[in-house]
Amino acid sequence: MGYPLLPTQVIPIAFLLAWLGTCVLFDLRTRQVPTLLTIIPLILAAAWRLFQGGWQLVLLTVALTLLSDLPQAKWRVPLGCCTAIIGLSIAGSPDEVYAMFVIFAVLALWEIGATGGADAKIIIALVLLFANGLLFIPIVLIGGVQGLVALIAQRKTIPYTVAITLGTAAWLWLGVVR
Repeated sequence: MGYPLLPTQVIPIAFLLAWLGTCVLFDLRTRQVPTLLTIIPLILAAAWRLFQGGWQLVLLTVALTLLSDLPQAKWRVPLGCCTAIIGLSIAGSPDEVYAMFVIFAVLALWEIGATGGADAKIIIALVLLFANGLLFIPIVLIGGVQGLVALIAQRKTIPYTVAITLGTAAWLWLGVVR
């Protein structure tokens, strides 16, 4: 049996889904999400995680972000791997371990050009907000279905913000229902 949403949960979830919906609208219309629409939530999520005592995730995110600015591109992912391994050694819980894996994976995918910068910032903001890398599973599953639909319809790819939004909504729903 599921747990009903508390009134104090409804408003933050509504804001979260409104933000994600706004990102989707921009991405569908212009194929770009404005930087302010991704950076501000990322900073707020990092501040929230610090407030909650999750400094390890924030530290890993900052370290990997700084590494992404290295002038030698060939060293970014290997040094990121080393940084992630060090981060994993200070992780406090299994949820933090999953979250660290997701943060590293998303930044690595962005680094090799497999995902856009806005998608990476949105996913990292969500992982920092919830401190749970399992959030990434429904996002990836819905992204796979989205890719198959685009392939069958012989369309170019559908912006990944759609999968991020639907996957996050599914993850939230599953968290409330279980």
